[in-house]
Amino acid sequence: MLTNKLNEAINILDSLIEITKQDIENIKKANHQKIFNNMKPKEELAKHFSNTKNDIDLILRQRNKPIEEIFSIEEEKLFEEFKKKLIEFNAIHKKFSKLAISVANFYNALTQQIKEEKTISYNNHSFKNNTLSLKA
Repeated sequence: MLTNKLNEAINILDSLIEITKQDIENIKKANHQKIFNNMKPKEELAKHFSNTKNDIDLILRQRNKPIEEIFSIEEEKLFEEFKKKLIEFNAIHKKFSKLAISVANFYNALTQQIKEEKTISYNNHSFKNNTLSLKA
């Protein structure tokens, strides 16, 4: 049972890593629609991962053994792979987050500059001498 859950968690992390790498490339290409399209699948994967991790925690608590005896050799290898994937995902997600924040800050600064530009007012100009004639 634990072996299945660890494999499941590793597969979810692989998917999250792949999507996040795609998102990084899409940020670099300013392909924001693809990033937005990936949000829902990433949220679903994150939720699935959280549930799977909770299942793993429950299995480990139910074993009620000393830490040295809690894993079989195969489970220990999978758990190490799980930790490596988690560290990899954390690193790639940090990179994505930094890029996303940089882009957001750029757009916010640009928007602020546009808002602060003086608008052209025609209130002080006289258009009395200008006539518009429509000829049929």
